[in-house]
Amino acid sequence: MMFTLEEVKKAVGGRLVSRTEEIVFATSLEITGVSTDTRTIKEGELFVALKGENFDGNDYLAKAMELGAAALITDDEKRVPDGANAVIVEDTVKALGLLANHYRFKLGCKVIAVTGSVGKTSTRNMITEVLKTGLKVHSTKANNNNEIGMSKTILSAPEDAEAIVVEMGMRGPGQISYLTKIARPDIAIITNIGYSHIGILESKDAIMNAKMEITEGLTDGGIIAINSDDRKLFDHCVKVLTINNFIAGIQVSSDDDLPCPLIISATDVKETDEGMSFGAKLKRMGVDSEFQVPLSVGMYGEPAIRNALFAIFCAYMMGITKSVESQQKIADVISARSAMDGRGAITETAKYFVMNDAYNASPESMENAFLNFSRKAKGHRKVLALGGMLELGKFAPGLHELTGKSCASYDFDRVFVTGENADEFIKGAHMVDMKLEIVKCKDTEDVQRRLEDYVRDGDALLFKASHSFGFENVAKYFIEKGNA
Repeated sequence: MMFTLEEVKKAVGGRLVSRTEEIVFATSLEITGVSTDTRTIKEGELFVALKGENFDGNDYLAKAMELGAAALITDDEKRVPDGANAVIVEDTVKALGLLANHYRFKLGCKVIAVTGSVGKTSTRNMITEVLKTGLKVHSTKANNNNEIGMSKTILSAPEDAEAIVVEMGMRGPGQISYLTKIARPDIAIITNIGYSHIGILESKDAIMNAKMEITEGLTDGGIIAINSDDRKLFDHCVKVLTINNFIAGIQVSSDDDLPCPLIISATDVKETDEGMSFGAKLKRMGVDSEFQVPLSVGMYGEPAIRNALFAIFCAYMMGITKSVESQQKIADVISARSAMDGRGAITETAKYFVMNDAYNASPESMENAFLNFSRKAKGHRKVLALGGMLELGKFAPGLHELTGKSCASYDFDRVFVTGENADEFIKGAHMVDMKLEIVKCKDTEDVQRRLEDYVRDGDALLFKASHSFGFENVAKYFIEKGNA
């Protein structure tokens, strides 16, 4: 049993309506799970009727009962079918969040929340895999990082979970504030402050303030870990964090003695043939202690190391770094953790070397993709397929020009580019290197056609664009072609 119906009613602040002959027993009804989709609902679960632009969950109340739903949550009492018990609320999305918050505390496990402009998913996945070396861990699946997806993540956690790792996305001010008050994290993480969503928020300061909303839901005694190489972010965090919470600094490029109780720093950073090797130094209340096992990541650049340090910090806070054996397990996971498909995943086919980094794009992730591709594709002719970066608003032309300059600083053989700001990208690139071969394409299909005419066996291909360009499909096409 997950809840009783009475428990659900109290958690969401709703009103019970029964269309059954056994109304006196309705409040003790047992709920075994929570569902928002009749295609996957299981017998005994609570069906929550959500609404969207193109659907109304109330249309499926009767279907949910036919499939064995124990009870319903709806905002429309008139549509409760005969034979059903329902909790009536004003807002079913809000009710889902309130129920997730109730379950979060009922479980009694630790909650870790991750946000940031770039690298949320990679960091969340790294933390999850590292914690699994010593704990029962439940985490966000796919891109379920909004008010519905995060709530469903919490509600799907097993009763024996020792830690839940959630990702918090953002569409504008107040979004993360809402999410963090549902999840009430014990540990909050901000990976970085970049240009993503600047088209909505219009300044990096506004983006920083929006990301800092994650601290509003911290439990008493909770701790926030931040990228302290960004001293503006760190200093801002020191100013706004309440006295009931603490700061941990995670740093790769600096070795500052920060005014916070816990600092984790990278040491002896070196490039290798496969990625980066480094050590980790923990300083707690001014006392140094080394992570006793050497570390490595299979990617290049500071973000890959910082993701690993965030994971080590969480493992330390959860008490699973105490022995050399446990540290070695953590190091092995960090080393083995490959990029997810669409986030820098590398596939070596019989014909081509393909890097698929087409899940999303921002100036920061473009720069990181250029660095990793240039290192990983050594010995190949290096060909780029680039789409636009979205959600940059009035800053889009300038940031595409800046990205073009960054691209031209590497030794690439040819670039195929499309998108509304392709001209600005080309302008920036040719400011740095007039000889860089750039082909402007009409759309994604045109990119694929022109690539087919140009690439040859042995080439390395990078696919990078915002998700709506659909470049992941082009990457998959060349992977299949390369293995044909």
